[in-house]
Amino acid sequence: MRQFTQLIGKRAFSRLGVASFPAMVLIVAVCLAGGVPNARADGALPPVDDLVKAFEIIAFGSETRALAARTTLLRWDTGEIAVNMTQFMSEGERELKPVPAQDFWAKFAWNHLRTLEKLTGLTFVDSITAKKRPRLTIVFTPRDLLVKVPIPGVNAKLQRELAAPGGCYFLSFAGGRMGALDRAFVVVNTDRDGFLIDHCLLEELTQSLGLPNDTDVLRPSIFSDHDTLRKLSPADEILVRTLYHKRMFAGMTRKAAVTMARLLIAQQLASKR
Repeated sequence: MRQFTQLIGKRAFSRLGVASFPAMVLIVAVCLAGGVPNARADGALPPVDDLVKAFEIIAFGSETRALAARTTLLRWDTGEIAVNMTQFMSEGERELKPVPAQDFWAKFAWNHLRTLEKLTGLTFVDSITAKKRPRLTIVFTPRDLLVKVPIPGVNAKLQRELAAPGGCYFLSFAGGRMGALDRAFVVVNTDRDGFLIDHCLLEELTQSLGLPNDTDVLRPSIFSDHDTLRKLSPADEILVRTLYHKRMFAGMTRKAAVTMARLLIAQQLASKR
């Protein structure tokens, strides 16, 4: 999984109901899964040291120098996140046409969001029903339109690089209090089969919460490029719970976050014995 970071400026995204917003830090990642399906997400829990190592790599590590310099924790620090799901279709030479996402794709997404709610304490609501501006936007689109999805502040070169593998990608924007995540976009290639779309949604939604990197320290795991899962493994659940424990917060230094993560992970393992 390749990652990038940059500072972004003001730009409107009115088509999806997102207004202009101040400069933010952008974290992104690409889902490259496409191998033999692997739906299993069970197995014995890893030791504390492996889980702590994985947490640090996933929360702070990067395959690029730019994001490697990041030394503070990123996560949502808000109770409710309004979600918009849109499908983009081509109208020949004309602009992209946004329409409501197909029900079975939306069902995949909502199933994963409900799982993440239980692990994080966040609440995801439909932006249209709640009449709120979306903070998480999920875009379903054919592969040839991945590069054309309008996302504020993302330059064409970066978006071409993200779209080139033909999988899925996410972009999370940190602009809230203490650098908390403020807005996120998940873009999904609908030319893939249902299994891989479901997997991509799980991976990108999970990583958009503030766990953007990959590692093979844990297997099977949604954070490994070698596993194609449709549900989080027990180890994955521990990492997500750790990030969203009340004793963790956005802007926490790397040293403090890893120290606290060790304590929280040890407590979770002890409760499962």
